[in-house]
Amino acid sequence: MASFEAINYSLRPNKCVERKIIFETLVGLSSSFDFSTYQYLGMGSMWFVDFVLAHKNLGIEELVSFELEEYSPRALFNRPYKNIQVFPGAAAAGIEVTNWNKPAIVWLDYDCGPENPAVFEDSASVASKILPASILMVTVNAHMGRIPTKDQDGNPLKSRHEGLRQIIGDAAPSEEEFQHINLKNYHNILATCLTRHIERAYRLSGREGKFVSFLNYYYKDNAPMITIGGMFVDERSEAKLNQNKCFANSEYIGPALYPIQVPPLTHRERISLDALLPSSEKLKEDDVLKKLGFRLDQSQLDDYAKFYKLYPSYGEVVL
Repeated sequence: MASFEAINYSLRPNKCVERKIIFETLVGLSSSFDFSTYQYLGMGSMWFVDFVLAHKNLGIEELVSFELEEYSPRALFNRPYKNIQVFPGAAAAGIEVTNWNKPAIVWLDYDCGPENPAVFEDSASVASKILPASILMVTVNAHMGRIPTKDQDGNPLKSRHEGLRQIIGDAAPSEEEFQHINLKNYHNILATCLTRHIERAYRLSGREGKFVSFLNYYYKDNAPMITIGGMFVDERSEAKLNQNKCFANSEYIGPALYPIQVPPLTHRERISLDALLPSSEKLKEDDVLKKLGFRLDQSQLDDYAKFYKLYPSYGEVVL
């Protein structure tokens, strides 16, 4: 079963917050970079949520969605705008035929983990072709259970380091740098490996500049997911990036993974909490208990206060 047949990607609250953060950041960067002249390439699935934002909020006219050939007719039917081209095939094939002579925003949004070679191969392929001042984001499943525990002959592997080396080769971390791979650090290790892999591919392409990593997030709606991303810069675009107010001041961007975790709340609970925000002081459990008549954990209150302006609202519309 394809993942889009089990999950409505537009309804995952933490993913929704991540998407809002990313596109608000891109809107902020657009004062320095004219994204309306860019192309947008991604994996729209059947909902095309990020494509709508790229077209509406950034003014991008040239949009391409990579979709496996067997699902491409359904994707074509569901595209919200006629200027979205659905490429029928693997992302790798689409990347090869793309005209990279104009800058791009690329979001490779996988639901698989690094056990799928496409994650690292496609990321490196884009990095080797993309122009300076372009943006690449990669989302991948960070569930540690996807690290193999046996080699190709069925023999047990001695460590998770060996398991990672089996699936991502030279991009795997050394035991000297990361002595242990566990539930607490795996998402950070995977993000480090993928970011370095992209940096290396860009460097080996022989072009001027570097990859500046700042669109990095960790969230869990069901499976733990990470997004790593940033901009490829030469001297000119790096200066523009550093002078941009959003890049300099946003609390949501930086080289480390930014955790996103919003609590599940009813609409009425949200309204009640919104009436207490914004506040120079933290929401307190006892104050909320008095207002709502029941207790919410302090961690939930802290998370909601952090993301309340980005919290998604869902409802049924009778058409």
